[in-house]
Amino acid sequence: MNKRNIIIITVLVSLVLIGLVGIQIYWIKNALSVKRTNFERTITETAAIVIGKLEKLEVADQIKKQLNVDHNGQDLFTTIDSINYLYLKELETSSGKVKPESLVGMSSEKIQIKYSERKNGRTVKRYDTTIVSRTPHGAYGSEQPLFSEKQNIGKIPDRISDSTKFNSQSRMKALLQKKNTLVKEVFNELFNFKHVKPIEERIKPKVIDSLLTEELKNKGIETQFEFGIYSSIHNRLVYQKTGDYTNELLKKSLGFILFPNDMPISPDYLMIYFPNEKRYLFAKIAGMLSISIVLIITIIILFSYAISTIIKQKKLSEMKNDFINNMTHEFKTPISTISLACQALNDPDIKKIDKLPDNYINIINEENNRLGSMAEKILHTAIIEKGLLKLNREWIDIHEIIRDIINKMGIQIEKRGGIITTDFQAEQSQIKADKIHITNLINNLLDNANKYTHETPVIVISTENIADGVLISIQDNGIGISKANQKKIFDHLYRVPTGNVHDVKGFGLGLSYVKAIIEKHSGSVSVESELKKGSKFKIFLPFDNNSEY
Repeated sequence: MNKRNIIIITVLVSLVLIGLVGIQIYWIKNALSVKRTNFERTITETAAIVIGKLEKLEVADQIKKQLNVDHNGQDLFTTIDSINYLYLKELETSSGKVKPESLVGMSSEKIQIKYSERKNGRTVKRYDTTIVSRTPHGAYGSEQPLFSEKQNIGKIPDRISDSTKFNSQSRMKALLQKKNTLVKEVFNELFNFKHVKPIEERIKPKVIDSLLTEELKNKGIETQFEFGIYSSIHNRLVYQKTGDYTNELLKKSLGFILFPNDMPISPDYLMIYFPNEKRYLFAKIAGMLSISIVLIITIIILFSYAISTIIKQKKLSEMKNDFINNMTHEFKTPISTISLACQALNDPDIKKIDKLPDNYINIINEENNRLGSMAEKILHTAIIEKGLLKLNREWIDIHEIIRDIINKMGIQIEKRGGIITTDFQAEQSQIKADKIHITNLINNLLDNANKYTHETPVIVISTENIADGVLISIQDNGIGISKANQKKIFDHLYRVPTGNVHDVKGFGLGLSYVKAIIEKHSGSVSVESELKKGSKFKIFLPFDNNSEY
């Protein structure tokens, strides 16, 4: 898959992901909006119930205070009963079914009904009406009976005249009007206190708090709330539950008219605010929200993994192609050299020259060893990748190995006018490791230091003891490695890009092999480098590690 196709797929999948995320965000907003609407509707219903209960409690309390059955209230009920009794008598009279012994004399008299609060017995209001006493001795507190069953009793004809019926109906109508007027006046007076008392005297904060808590719990809402009472007359909050949310109550709360049946010009309001409203609403959709977030994150992770895998596979494919090309060139050179040497040996003239055939034979042998070495590197890499590498651990002296490598490679470096210096500070240089692989990894590092130094190579090898092991440092004055490439140089088949210039031979296996061998020995490798200022590789190998891989 080429780069263009990868970019197109990445863009398309990214757009799909953005669309999915947008849909999820839109759904979450809608869900929150619905929850908020339902929440506010529930709060409105709760407030209506609480305000209704407050009105009922206030009415009950006022009736209890104003209509004390043991005192003033008895006069009112007595008057109503008397009017009802007289109305019944008039009804019997007008219907013509009145018996002579049931007739009563009628004598209207003005009396006064006291309607007052218990404030030193002072009368607040007096009503004028007609009271009917069904007892001859004024059982309802009259000084004299207004009507007596013994008054005006005489012989009554069997039929009632039309004029009598008409008079009875007129009196009945008057009685009903008096009763209605009486009840209306009394109850109007009873509730006139609403227009007089300030809101501070009418509310009971503890009762409101208790009612709100109970009703919210009944509605399934169990979260912190704050309430306050706002007075339109004073243009301020006259009460707050805690006093911690004054601004919120004024700007963000839900307001409801207190005592709406009063129909005041400047109503007072019950303000309710929920500090944790958003958290509460999110908690209501937490399940679906969590699933949505998990799905989105999972999709993003899978997409990222798929794209990264494609990119890695593309890079790996490119590196393998480079590896094959490099390997072809690397193998082509010794093969060509061997081929030329064989052709020369087959030349009769060359056979006649003393020692010349031996030189060609030595060339063939060296090139053959070179081919074997390259093949061995490839095989080692394959074995390491499959996890089949087995170490042959033995006690070795790291200083002796370094000296042997310098003796072999020193000639190549000296040919370029370079030098190799050592600084062995490690007092304990004995480690338990695989001699062949340790020799190969140090040889690879020294070979790289030589190959990637365009000027006269100056290489310093030092050792020291740290943390139960030996730290080996190999420093050169080569071309250096950029920060971006320092993280990649130990990857399999990776070679630092050099543009169109391929003056350094190699497969890209050396440093990946070095890292693999060091990790097999439970060690570590790192690099410090700067472009055009050389590189410094640090290798740590423990004295003895018996872990098996």
